[in-house]
Amino acid sequence: MKKTLFSLSTFVLFNCAAHGATTIFHYSVSDTDAAGLPTIPSVGGSDGTAQGTFSGVLSVNVPTIGVPAGAGNRSIVGAAAAGSEGVNSAGTQELSNASIIAEGGYAMEAWFLWNGGGSTNGSVNSIIDYAGTEKFRAQPGGLDYNFDLGSGAVPVAIATPGQWHYVAMVFEHDGAAEVGGQIGGTATFYFDGVTPVSSTAVVKDDFGDSLNRPIGVGRHPLGFGGDRFDGLVYEPRVSLGALDSSELLFTAIPEPGSSLLAGLGALLLFRRRR
Repeated sequence: MKKTLFSLSTFVLFNCAAHGATTIFHYSVSDTDAAGLPTIPSVGGSDGTAQGTFSGVLSVNVPTIGVPAGAGNRSIVGAAAAGSEGVNSAGTQELSNASIIAEGGYAMEAWFLWNGGGSTNGSVNSIIDYAGTEKFRAQPGGLDYNFDLGSGAVPVAIATPGQWHYVAMVFEHDGAAEVGGQIGGTATFYFDGVTPVSSTAVVKDDFGDSLNRPIGVGRHPLGFGGDRFDGLVYEPRVSLGALDSSELLFTAIPEPGSSLLAGLGALLLFRRRR
């Protein structure tokens, strides 16, 4: 009988969530995908499309900390760089209030490297941008998440220019009905790890839903100059569903001695089964 082998880390990377969350996109890109441009392949969900000339949309510069096995070996170049206009998702209204209520929440996550500059006003830098409304933004004053006409800008952390960082936001819907185009919930933020850095009650409005736009990566989905990201984005993933920390892409660094203990446990189990 032929045996099929796969690693646990690969299973975790390519299967979005035990909670049954739905992957909208997870752009995991490698060097071999360059031949298929402008298509940007997605693990689950729908493929994206590189915008503009797309000739400079991929970079060999990728992070190493927290990256799971099976991840890509290319990052996405933000639209502030010459020759690149970032990536757009395939659909519209992908984070509509109705979808979020049905799935219990949503999540955005990615690794990013901000060069420190940005667009014409140098203050927006959209990393992942839903319809031009809800988005991660790297700015001189710090990394934030913008809930636009809902709760506005929520501070996350200070991003060091020229360094790779991981960031995630998980919105858990509070179970209440939409009122006046708004839904409430709790936003939990992660930065450079899977331990929450903050958690706060927030409101999301339906303005982005009404615009019928896709999600931009490294750009505003319509390419607005004031939102161009000056940097790189790696393994961006957007999901419907309130992921817990174990379902995020970042691979936690083991505690000292934990790998040794795990190895001894496996050895004992192997010897016992012989």
